[in-house]
Amino acid sequence: MQAPRPMRGMRDVLPGEAGVRLHTLQVIREAYRQHGFFEIETPVVETMETLTSSGAGENEKLMFKVLKRGERLDAALAGTEDELADAALRFDLTVPLARFYSINQSKLPKPFYAMQLGPVFRAERPQRGRFRQFLQTDIDVLGDPSYLAEVQLLIAATSALHKIGLEGFEIRLNDRRILEFLLNKLEIPDDRFTGVMIALDKLDKQSVAEVVAELQAKGIAADQATHLVAVLGELSEASSLKALADLGVPKALIANLSAIQQHVTTSVRDVPVVFDPLIVRGIGYYTSTVYEIIHPKWSGSIGGGGRYDQLLARFGTDTPACGVSLGFERVVGLVEELGLMRETGARRLTVIFEPDHQTAEALSKARHFRREGYLVTLLAHQSGARSPMKRIALSAEELKAEGSVDSFYHFTVGVDEAPRLLIQ
Repeated sequence: MQAPRPMRGMRDVLPGEAGVRLHTLQVIREAYRQHGFFEIETPVVETMETLTSSGAGENEKLMFKVLKRGERLDAALAGTEDELADAALRFDLTVPLARFYSINQSKLPKPFYAMQLGPVFRAERPQRGRFRQFLQTDIDVLGDPSYLAEVQLLIAATSALHKIGLEGFEIRLNDRRILEFLLNKLEIPDDRFTGVMIALDKLDKQSVAEVVAELQAKGIAADQATHLVAVLGELSEASSLKALADLGVPKALIANLSAIQQHVTTSVRDVPVVFDPLIVRGIGYYTSTVYEIIHPKWSGSIGGGGRYDQLLARFGTDTPACGVSLGFERVVGLVEELGLMRETGARRLTVIFEPDHQTAEALSKARHFRREGYLVTLLAHQSGARSPMKRIALSAEELKAEGSVDSFYHFTVGVDEAPRLLIQ
């Protein structure tokens, strides 16, 4: 018999961890709400047409596709239709948001401050903090072309992280148009920009030699690739917007980044905002500003986003847009590793009763204790049977071992006058 297991890259969540996740999600949701964002929902399944028209780059290669159904599947299998799939599980929340806005914009305020919290799916290699099904917590501003949209997004995201209890993180900021300027100076063809940016986005994961080799595989000459990576490395070491002026980068681009840096720094506490030319974001729909949130206790980012002004135009709505997403699985991982969970433990109460004679009284007691704030479950126990206390205590201890911060009580109908503490 085959041993049961979840699909590779997906996992079960036990009650203790589920409590941490729920608390963290509630804190993020409330922080976003305090900054004026409206929560929406979109389906987990989108049409292939929607997802493949997004320009999302390599993420489109990681889709879990959904087969056609009924007669259309039969036709596809028979070869009379080209494709077997006509839909897929969403790989992010940004593309569904663009589709959502194109349909519903007449019913929404302008600019629209959107919040989405939900699962997404990517068929990528599982690793620490990265699963094939994971939760994204996104906020986006649609309809504001100014840098104030980015400022508000980053302030809201950092506020959520602070409310969770995370400290010591920083925001790294860049603008893809700066990179495009450098690519133009090196006479790299425009039609290769997207592929080059996807390769450069791997500089924090791969060696310089590996990235240069990938650039060459994309048709970039060896000397161009080496020089480009070297220039970015020098800018990264300088970590200053002033270094861009020496390269002839347009003043407007520098001023835009400088304004974001200044206003976010003065609006949030103890969060450095630094220029980092190696922040690229390997998703094709980003057009200008990009940013990532980095924590020293976690390799890779715990959040990121950018401006995607051209994405909505692909759905017939020429509207500027930008967003930020906190990597929920990574944030929860940090919360657990650093022991930051601040969930207030509930009082869980087991009401023990004899089912033949005490059911009505037990239900009445349960209603009473729920009004007093207990989380109540009923346990029928036949008179003369072995005491259930050992089993109740063992269950409570297992939940505590898995991270539960709840307190556990018991109450025996006809015996106790008030709930009795079992495990604090």
